[in-house]
Amino acid sequence: MHHARPKATFPPAGRSTSDLRLPTAFTLMCGKRPAWIGAKQIAGTGLRLLALCSQEPPFLESQLEAAAATMAELDRHGAKSELERLQQDRISALIRSLPVPFVFVDAQATDALINNDARSLLRLSPTEGGVERIASALRDLIQSQGDAAFHHQLAADPRAAATFYAPHRGRAYKAHTQWIDDGLVGRIWTFHDITEERRLEEALRVLASTDHLTGALNRRAFQLAFRSEVARCRRYGVALSLVMLDLDHFKRVNDTYGHQAGDEVLKETSSLIRSSLRESDIFGRLGGEEFALLLPHTDLDQGTVLAERLRKAIADKPVNVGSALVRITTSVGITTCRSQTDPIDTMMRRADEALYAAKADGRDRVVSIP
Repeated sequence: MHHARPKATFPPAGRSTSDLRLPTAFTLMCGKRPAWIGAKQIAGTGLRLLALCSQEPPFLESQLEAAAATMAELDRHGAKSELERLQQDRISALIRSLPVPFVFVDAQATDALINNDARSLLRLSPTEGGVERIASALRDLIQSQGDAAFHHQLAADPRAAATFYAPHRGRAYKAHTQWIDDGLVGRIWTFHDITEERRLEEALRVLASTDHLTGALNRRAFQLAFRSEVARCRRYGVALSLVMLDLDHFKRVNDTYGHQAGDEVLKETSSLIRSSLRESDIFGRLGGEEFALLLPHTDLDQGTVLAERLRKAIADKPVNVGSALVRITTSVGITTCRSQTDPIDTMMRRADEALYAAKADGRDRVVSIP
């Protein structure tokens, strides 16, 4: 009867090989037949650690235990490192593919991730990848904006999220930064180019506030500017004059030469008025052929001199309407802010009264009401 050979087992301290058949490889590896063998499972793997000894060694159990633990740790560390490397590669590839400038700086400021759009925005060359250089470029961009509230927000809470607007190299950016603590730990920065949005907003603002024919402020926008200037006049105690102009017999121009000629007269007159004003003066078209001027830091006498100069310039420059040269005159009324409590409506009414007094007195003249 054939009996199966019992499976070799190893006590904790190993065992003698005297009754074991060993592969020739073991003998060749040891230089002679090994006299003692021990084994230990490597935790977390399907591997066993074998110790082949020429004689019975002391402390074999503890030595195998330590060696197996070391190999298990090395195995875990290697797997973790490989996983981290793969994760880092995926994150880097994702960041490079983002359609907006993006920067990440880790919590210890020892590592940074940046895509090409952010390099261009921060003026970094392809070889400038060090975290110190990237962080320095970010600081330069932020400090150039002079946004005290933004600096205070981040100084008060290093993990705060914040948004600021950064004009940079002819473009406008909406920058956002926030702290993250999910896999990656640190601060991310994104920069969204909003140049076209800003241009559209400005175009819409101009359309909403400007008279399309003359380029002057429309009535609503002029009234808003008027309130702002009166508030400044009251706050700082400075002079403010209001001038109202109305083109004389303008209906005759439309009736005689047509509305296109009338439009040309309005445009040419508006251009002449604007060329005579200071940058701080405000020019509006109240409707039809009626215009108004706000003259900050200008008292009644100074405003009257300007109004008279405008009246004469308009009268002395006929407008070419294609079929004829049309001479235009204007009646002008002017008043000034009387006191800290002078209401806007009252000031408008006085200027209007002065304008109608000029018309009643024969037109083509300036009348002032203090």
